[in-house]
Amino acid sequence: MPVFKRKYRSGRVVGTYQFGLPGSTRQNQNLVTESEFATKQEATAAEAVRRTEEQLRQAATGCVAAPMPTTLAMLLAEFMKQHAEESLAPKTVERYREMAAYIPPELLAMNMTEITPLHLSREWTRLLKCGGHTRKSKTPRAMKPKTVRNIAGLVSSAFARAIKWGLATTNPVTHSDLPKVRKRIGMALLPSEQDRLTQCTMGP
Repeated sequence: MPVFKRKYRSGRVVGTYQFGLPGSTRQNQNLVTESEFATKQEATAAEAVRRTEEQLRQAATGCVAAPMPTTLAMLLAEFMKQHAEESLAPKTVERYREMAAYIPPELLAMNMTEITPLHLSREWTRLLKCGGHTRKSKTPRAMKPKTVRNIAGLVSSAFARAIKWGLATTNPVTHSDLPKVRKRIGMALLPSEQDRLTQCTMGP
């Protein structure tokens, strides 16, 4: 059981998590353990974050014998290393990493084949309401629909690669409820108005 309660002799009860790293065996157990959490819920949240960090660290090695991506975090790491860093501009890769940082640990820790359009629809709604933050105080604030769609585009691209690699069969992003972006009407001058504007100029 990865998360449990531990009771000390003093009577104090704390939340604790423990899980084995990939490659662990009964003879050679490579365990990650941490306790002193006030509640079991806090331990569960911390376990999800730590497990995701370990999965990202192992997936980043990129060796042939590395385990196949199973969680969304591992898929994004593999997508970054095998596709983005090899085919896209460094500035684009940097922007991808910035967008991936907005995805919560709970979603990153999920098995990518178990993620449904409803999971993602909930996440897009959360980002719209409080996914951003202010620059100075870092307090949560609403995120623009276009930014949310960009994050969804990153996740969609990763799932498209997963399908190509034979790791998934569907892309849940395509059926999720993406926020609508308000279209702006472009304005253009008529040729006569352009001539009038040119005649009224006073300098270069």
